[in-house]
Amino acid sequence: MRFGFPISRRRQKALGIGLGVGLAGAVALAFRYGLRRTARVPIPEDISPAIFARRLASTPHGDMVYHISGSGEPVLFLHGIYPGASSFEWSRVYPRFVMEREVLAADLLGFGESERPGARMDASDYAESLAGFLLEACPGRQPVIVASGRTAGIALLLASRHPERIGALVLIVPQVGTGRVPWASPGLVLASRIPPLGRFLYRFSMAREPFLGTWLARFGYADPSRAGEDVARNLAICAQQAGADHAILSTLGGRFAVDVASRIGRVPHRVTVLAAAGDTAAQALAAKLPSAVFVPLNPCGELAPLELADEISDALSPQLGGSSSFQGAA
Repeated sequence: MRFGFPISRRRQKALGIGLGVGLAGAVALAFRYGLRRTARVPIPEDISPAIFARRLASTPHGDMVYHISGSGEPVLFLHGIYPGASSFEWSRVYPRFVMEREVLAADLLGFGESERPGARMDASDYAESLAGFLLEACPGRQPVIVASGRTAGIALLLASRHPERIGALVLIVPQVGTGRVPWASPGLVLASRIPPLGRFLYRFSMAREPFLGTWLARFGYADPSRAGEDVARNLAICAQQAGADHAILSTLGGRFAVDVASRIGRVPHRVTVLAAAGDTAAQALAAKLPSAVFVPLNPCGELAPLELADEISDALSPQLGGSSSFQGAA
């Protein structure tokens, strides 16, 4: 398997998935192949730096795997929601803060090495799972939560419901308040509502190299030349884990939409929003939150923590401490 850029025109079409094979034929294929169990592929060891210990925490919806190192006040890094997501997204940033903080980097349920729930979860379920995670992993303490993409909305929901469990929030390129998934075509969204067909298309398209390579080029990175082969490789391996379709199909079904407007007044924490200078939605979110500041970044995609690791580390340093020169897993 080879990952590389630029992406060919054939691969660029992979993101605009349709139902060209015909709905009836697609469903028949889905029942034939989509229900077969996916073999588990070992998660690469370099997905987390060696200085971090691997731990397991129980939540109301399943067990979460997280990596932990350092001492001091805790900070929890949470990845975004997209095919192949895992704590690897933050692997070039979070090791830089272990000298000043107890650093935790978690795989959300349904992603990375964490448990795959049998039923599809929504934003509310994820918020409650994180509340349970904090009780077990950070008992009696209030960590800073650093969350990216769609998980930023879940972090805000968590903060509004359980403000006593959080010290502060940092939201990176937040995507909140909408159930729309920019990278999904209408055909793919429709297919996600037919479970066998959705699982079939996930397994044979969304979890494969052409789709993920195109996603990286169009949405993951503002500058695809910055993405190394390790990024595409780790996305593909995590996307192909057994049960990895559950969370993504829930995303396509709009189950991760969060009514942020009704929750903003219930978030008393200090909030820092980091996003590209031209991200007006992120700026508007920061303006509405009671105690928030917007910090502009250079152009970046959904994988900003990988694409702009040094810049984001520098932006986090005033709040978390740490050395921006530490290269960690880069």
